[in-house]
Amino acid sequence: MLDSTAALLTYQAGIYFATGATPQRMGNRHPTIVPYETLPAAGGEFVIAVGNDEQWRRFCHVLGDPALADDPRFATNSGRVSHYEELRPLLVARLAPRTRGEWVSDLKAAGVPCGSVRAVAEVLEDPQLDARQMVETVNHMTAGAVRVLGVPIKLSDTPGAIRIAPPVLGQHTDAILQEDLGMTPVDIAALRASGVIS
Repeated sequence: MLDSTAALLTYQAGIYFATGATPQRMGNRHPTIVPYETLPAAGGEFVIAVGNDEQWRRFCHVLGDPALADDPRFATNSGRVSHYEELRPLLVARLAPRTRGEWVSDLKAAGVPCGSVRAVAEVLEDPQLDARQMVETVNHMTAGAVRVLGVPIKLSDTPGAIRIAPPVLGQHTDAILQEDLGMTPVDIAALRASGVIS
């Protein structure tokens, strides 16, 4: 887990290695690429990832403000980074009238990387999760049919599967004590009688 988490530092690690400076909190913003962050629109937020100046020009065209692409403060990525505090409010104002879905659709069509920031309910109802067997229904001992997350690692020879519902308190105590610890039913009964287990 440590290795995986450290690997997520990507460019932040690069900044630290190159400068020795500890990166500061920036929310969802990228420290060296602008705009590359979460922005609000009507009905929700979305991520925009304008990774180069050509994408910036396409973004401004979709935004309905091609002149913004040529503004000397914003024409290059380094300019956009330097003038971030001026640029962000302009983008927020221009994005506000349209919905997140409209922006994502139009920007994707123009080849500008972006995507919706979805609520948990939106994610869990996504048909792709069903197709990937990431939402399963199991029969719980007391709650009946319940939905649970599936197994994310799909190995061809040894695929994982959800076989049973989450247990109720103590449901598997006897089986664990017998199968894993080698206790006899008499031993288990003695533990129960002494109050060690219920």
